[in-house]
Amino acid sequence: SSGRGPREIHFINLPSKCTIRIFNVAGTLIDVIEHDTGLSNGTAIWDVLSMENLSISYGLYLYHIDAPGIGTHTGTFAIIK
Repeated sequence: SSGRGPREIHFINLPSKCTIRIFNVAGTLIDVIEHDTGLSNGTAIWDVLSMENLSISYGLYLYHIDAPGIGTHTGTFAIIK
């Protein structure tokens, strides 16, 4: 236990149903998060593990959020170890 808390990223202010895809800068799909909750919880938590349940490396990552009937949103974040 490092005292820093769990390693996770919170995606907030999400619509009730959406799909979050996380890519590295080379365009490789790292993970997919299916968010499907009520309107009261607009947060999805990613455990910072790949689809193969492996720890990801430090660097720049891109995310793409697709919400049916609403639209899409993209962004970036960095992992620093």
